[in-house]
Amino acid sequence: MPFVNADFKDDLPNCVDIVDIINRRVPLKKVGKDYKACCPFHHEKTPSFSVSVEKQMYKCFGCDEGGGVINFVMKFDNLGLVEAIETISGELGISVVYDENVKSVDSRLARYRNLMQRVRQFYIQQLKQSPAKDKAVNYAKNRGISGKIAKYFELGFAPPSSNLLSEFEQNDQNIADLKTMGLLCDDQYRSGQYYDFFKDRLMFPIHNAKGNIIAFGGRTFDNNTKVKYLNSPETPIFSKSKELYGLYHARKYSRSIDYILVVEGYMDVIALHQVGISQVVATLGTATTIEHLNILSRVTNTIIFCFDGDNAGKKAAWRALNVTLPVIKTGITVKFLFLPDGEDPDSLVKKESSKVFVTRIENAQPLSQFLFSHIKAELDFSTIEGKTLFLEKVSTLLRKINYKIYQQQLLEGLAGEVNQSIEQIKYILERQDTPVQINTFDIPKNYEEPPISDFYDSDDNYKALISAPIKSSNSLIDQMIGLLLNYPSMIDETVELRVRKINDADVLQNLANSALLQEDITLEDIIKPFPQKQQLLDLYNKKKVLKNYDYKDEFLDALLKIEKKQKNENALLITNEIEYTKSLQARKGKLKS
Repeated sequence: MPFVNADFKDDLPNCVDIVDIINRRVPLKKVGKDYKACCPFHHEKTPSFSVSVEKQMYKCFGCDEGGGVINFVMKFDNLGLVEAIETISGELGISVVYDENVKSVDSRLARYRNLMQRVRQFYIQQLKQSPAKDKAVNYAKNRGISGKIAKYFELGFAPPSSNLLSEFEQNDQNIADLKTMGLLCDDQYRSGQYYDFFKDRLMFPIHNAKGNIIAFGGRTFDNNTKVKYLNSPETPIFSKSKELYGLYHARKYSRSIDYILVVEGYMDVIALHQVGISQVVATLGTATTIEHLNILSRVTNTIIFCFDGDNAGKKAAWRALNVTLPVIKTGITVKFLFLPDGEDPDSLVKKESSKVFVTRIENAQPLSQFLFSHIKAELDFSTIEGKTLFLEKVSTLLRKINYKIYQQQLLEGLAGEVNQSIEQIKYILERQDTPVQINTFDIPKNYEEPPISDFYDSDDNYKALISAPIKSSNSLIDQMIGLLLNYPSMIDETVELRVRKINDADVLQNLANSALLQEDITLEDIIKPFPQKQQLLDLYNKKKVLKNYDYKDEFLDALLKIEKKQKNENALLITNEIEYTKSLQARKGKLKS
């Protein structure tokens, strides 16, 4: 996004009349020297919203909102700073002055966006005119999509044949750009030939925050098809981990965004919009990312994740929670809404009224409640052992939180759950990482140990027996790190749990945790938190294989070797402890005699 020249931004309010800009959005009535209206930012019957011509400011004496013309447009139109400045300037015919010191935007990006608009129009026309359109029309009707909502979301149709190619094949630049946008693919059987990426699907344009179309999604009509939903691949103007379907519509058509509901699919967004619930977005075939959370936190103060109530839904919710903890910040509230098993927003809102669904949203679980209840469900909380494990698991998550006030509140909640004081919980957490020295029995203070040579052939043999050093597994751990960086998707909950039990493997354990929490994580993102990035890259390159390779098989083989080694070493330590205990008992007996 370009940067606006600072002088232009500061001078813009002097070039416009705030009354004119606001009156285009909220009908104002002159009262004395000022203008008044019912506040657009909260519900009221008696006008308390005032606009001052003299000060060029607005103020609501009911909800305390106030500011200048740019601030009003940002809040009313749900726009960012640059977007608001461009909107005001556009309405008044003023040319925006951008910062010349900032690198200009690549001209190809504007060309790509213009082409995507033409593709959108092509798909819309196909939904109206294609000989094969009936299957798309019937599918939309069967799913309860009205003509009005189809137009609202600019739905289209990709015909069964390569019609998109036929539409644009006369222009070589268009063909090249369509390939870059992932809408045309090379035909592997015919050199120099292409075919449409989307065929025989209901098409959903994907907008960015400004309303530009940056990608498409397509839904097949055959429920037996393996890939029901298909998204455009990553392109110079589209990254699925940074975009949210429906965000543009939520910002444009929701006057006040007091919450955003995050659902899982296009149809969920459309179905909820159709019944008047417009504050809803969907991720684009990926788990919630940090980028998603940063975007949402700039739009609203309350983020509500909505999932099916089955195991898959709760697993997805747990991943969202883990991604959220490190980035949650002041003023942001995160909640979780679980629907009945087998239901999604699209199906449920058709069975119950929108009022009932809104009640579900209002009763969504706070993050803290979901965190505690989810962990409790995995263990027997009625036992001391269960509560101990509960304490360990929650405390591990608390360490991820950077928002200290929230961390303290969760700490107090944890203390209440296990019926202990805050001081006790803090003491436990502080000592959790401290190695515990275990003695099999207490040695009397006045006991003098006899010479070692009385019991063993040499001091060296005795020292070897009681110390039994654990051999380093660094080479195996380094091998596993390199494999994981190449193929992070191999980490599932079972593998991550096994990795967590490896001794002296903090880096490997943190990498495995990141891979588990964020699907399709990139190499750049997974190594980002570590200061030793170059070392990690070296391990990555050392294990990188250009051809198809079974990284997981080698990883599990190395993991098994470490587990066996630790098991043998633990057995040896136990044997040594027993032998040492016997030796001390023998010494005691010898001294007594």
